[in-house]
Parts: sequence; C-alpha cells; structure tokens
Amino acid sequence: MSSKEIEKKLAASKGGRVVKFIENFCVHGDGDFYGQPFKLDLWQKQIIYNLYELNPNGERKYRESLLGVPKGNGKSALISAIGLYELLGNGTVSPLVTVAAASFEQADIVFGNMRTMCEQSPYLRTLTEVYQNSIGVKNGPGRIYRVAAKAGTADGGRNSAFIADEIHEWSTPNLQRVHYVLSNNTAKRQDSLILNITTAGYDLDTLCGRLYQRGKRKQSGESLDPDFYFYWLEPDETDDFEDPATWAKVNPAISGGWWPIDNLKRRRQALPLPEFQRYHLNMWTRTQEESWLPEGLWSELAEDFELDQSRPTYAGVDMALKHDSVAVVWGQRDPESGLIYLDSKIWRNDGFMFDYAEVETFISGLNKDFNMVEVAYDPAFFERSAQALYDLNVPMVEFPQTHGRMVPACGESFALISAKKVRHKNQSTFNDQVLSAVNRPTERGFRLSKGKSKRKIDGAIAMVMCLDRLTFPTRPTEQPNIGIVEW
Repeated sequence: MSSKEIEKKLAASKGGRVVKFIENFCVHGDGDFYGQPFKLDLWQKQIIYNLYELNPNGERKYRESLLGVPKGNGKSALISAIGLYELLGNGTVSPLVTVAAASFEQADIVFGNMRTMCEQSPYLRTLTEVYQNSIGVKNGPGRIYRVAAKAGTADGGRNSAFIADEIHEWSTPNLQRVHYVLSNNTAKRQDSLILNITTAGYDLDTLCGRLYQRGKRKQSGESLDPDFYFYWLEPDETDDFEDPATWAKVNPAISGGWWPIDNLKRRRQALPLPEFQRYHLNMWTRTQEESWLPEGLWSELAEDFELDQSRPTYAGVDMALKHDSVAVVWGQRDPESGLIYLDSKIWRNDGFMFDYAEVETFISGLNKDFNMVEVAYDPAFFERSAQALYDLNVPMVEFPQTHGRMVPACGESFALISAKKVRHKNQSTFNDQVLSAVNRPTERGFRLSKGKSKRKIDGAIAMVMCLDRLTFPTRPTEQPNIGIVEW
C-alpha cells in the first residue's frame, strides 16, 4: 500500500480520534500498570483504525465485529477503553453502552476496568458518575451498564454499542438468545456498534464458532459481508506449535515488551497442548484422534489458481440428509504435473429449504463454462434435480453412496491427499467440511462420516466423488447384494 493510499485510509476513519481519546484520558485498570496512562501498541491502533473506518456518507463502515486474541494480550483493557469512547467521545446522542459476558465474574472484568479508568483518570472522573453496576454521564444522558447473560437478561434498551466479552463461553441456547436480543437492540440506533471479543473455543457449532466461520468466509472471498469486521490472531496450521517463535507471532504483548515469553513457557508446561493452543495460540482445536487427515496436511495444499476451462473437468454433488446443505466440488488434472486442482461451491440454509433452481442453474453454468465430462450425484437425494439437468445436456452420472462405492473412493482420496497430489483454493467452508470428516470403519475398509461435533461434511463427500470419477472413470459397477433365504 502506497503512502497516499495509507493517508487516504487514515482520513476515512475516526480511528485517530479514538486513539487520542484513549491515550489522553484513559488509564490502566487492575494489573501491573494500574493507574498508568494507556499507551496503545501498534497492533491495537491498527484494530482501532480499521474498526472505525467510515463509509463515503460518514457513517460506520463496520456495524458488527469479531476480535480474536490469545489470553494475556490486554484485549479486556482495550475494549474497556473503546467502551468509554463510545460513551463519552463518539458524539452519540444519549449513548447506551452494554457490556456483557456469560457470567457475572467475566462481565465484571471489562466493566471493572471501565470503573477503575473513570475513578483514576483525572479527566474522566470529572465527566462520569460511577455506580456498582453502571457508569453514568454527569449532567447529561448516557450510561454504561453490565449484563451477565446467564441471568437470562433480555433488556429492551436501545443500545448504541454492545460489547460481548469471551463469547466462546456463550455456548448454550439461552446465552445465545441473550446475545441475539442485545444485538438486535442495536438495530434501533443509528450508527451503532456490536463488538464481540474472545479467545478461541472448541465447538464451531456455537455463536462464537459461527462468527469465526463468517469471518473466515470473508477472508477467503467466499462472501463480501461489508458490515462485518474480522480480526483473528492465530498461527498457520503448518507452524510448529511448540516453537516460541510461533508463540511470539500470535501474542503481540511479547513483541511489545510487556509480557515475558517465559510466562508462556510456564503455561505450556502446565497445560495439555490442546488447551495451550486454545488459550494462548487462539486456535480452534479438533480432536486429533478423530481426524481422517494428518494434522496440517490439508493447509499445505492450498494455492491460488484458476482452472483451465478447456481441460476435462469432473464434478461431484452431495446433499445433506435433511436437505439443509448442498456441496458441489469440481476439478481437473494438470497433464504436466499430474496435480489435481479442486474448486467448490457450498450452500447452507439453516432452518430453510433450498431453492434447488439456484443449485441447478449453478451446475448448468459449470457445464457451459468448462469441458465437463461427468457430474456425479447420489440418486437417493438429487434425482429430481439430476433429471432436470440431464434434460439440459449436463452429463449426470449416478454415484450411489454405498460401501462398495464409497470405501474405495475414500481410500483413493486419502492416498491422493497424502501424496500431496491435490490442490485447493483455501475456501473456509470447504476447509471446514473436509477437516470435519472422520474415518468410519466398515467390513470393506473405511469411509467418511461425521465426527462427534456433527458438523457438515457434504464438501468432503462431494470431493471424494469428484476425485473418484476423475482418477478412475472406468471403475466397475458395484455388484448387487443377493440375499439367500433357507427354508
């Protein structure tokens, strides 16, 4: 980015105003820096400048956000200062800032920081009145109040800002409902902000997991999502998780000089690796003994590429049993390198039925754009659409998902991936569905199935079908099972 582009970006943000407010008026709360002026690190300033970017009309660019930072890097202090800016510095008429967490204890960490800032800052204490559960503006409207989601609070206030701390703990339906209500209340205010902040969890089928996946889809280009700001510190899957250099990479407090790396070394000795990865590397952990692929292998195979429309192309289509997810994976082999390149498109409508015409139109478009040889599908769930596509001259081929077909196909896919003969585009949803699949032994070998998390794996199944047809198009038809009854 050129210097002019940087200047233009800075000019289209209120970040400079926020930074000045925090560094001029805020102090640190409980901890080693109690009462000292709040000096922001560069990474914190970058978050603020990005979070407070403006649209051409002068309104917020981002109305909702997710910040993911490992423990011990001062994220609670940062959002405490941002919350006070939303109360006192943003110019909102009658600001109402909600600070919430899953428990009373966690909610009091951020709110307690705010309270200390207002009590210890010579300037802020002239502007605020501090109470046990709220902070008010002297001689005017506006307040901050805390909420513990486990209390079942569903406040009907018109929040101008909603700060949700450690949302990986908002894991039950009741807690998630409180988040929904408080988030929905911000829609009643002009130029409002939802700020979610957390360390990683272990279940992607939660509020936090869904927001994380939403951010990863935006990062990978699968969705635009212009109102959503996503910032997540985590190592690459190929990094050595035992290497202190990796720890420093995702813990900016270490490079900032105010958190010794020896602290992390002690934590590593005290914690199992999955817990250390979650809390101190900010990684979503999977149960490794369930995984069908070696750790880190899939991420090694990610590349930027475009498929050649003239090459023979094969596709696989898989639909979920409940018809709430459809995956299409198509690929082709490079005749020189022998590598197979895969692309994907996945639809998931939670709680709604699909518009099958959209899926059919997409597959028909692939057939027009590429030299499509086969589109493999399971007749148990896609027969009607397959007939419609066949009428449009799409080369549809039945692929029943029986043991006789899926076991050799899964084995071949594993062999190709293990040999690093496959490349993919690092698409977030596709990655998740491939990595969520687990081995399920059968009398003929293994096939892919859902793990304990019950996450969708339609992308993995469609990939297996695609790879099978691409590498073994003349595989013999499975012999039917014949039952003999003795009288």
